[in-house]
Amino acid sequence: MDTILWDEENTFPEKIESFKKFLKKYLISVNSADILENKPFNYDTENDEFLNSDIQEYYELWQMA
Repeated sequence: MDTILWDEENTFPEKIESFKKFLKKYLISVNSADILENKPFNYDTENDEFLNSDIQEYYELWQMA
């Protein structure tokens, strides 16, 4: 069974918290912080992926870097 961690309701693993901080900082630096408005960080621990496809795309790039 998958464990889904919901933003603001659960504590994310350290790796995911690090990604969230990076993404927010990056989007602010390129004047695109509004992209995250109303986008929840909902993370599936078993599959190591976000349920929001936009955030998942950033996550995949971040993992490659």
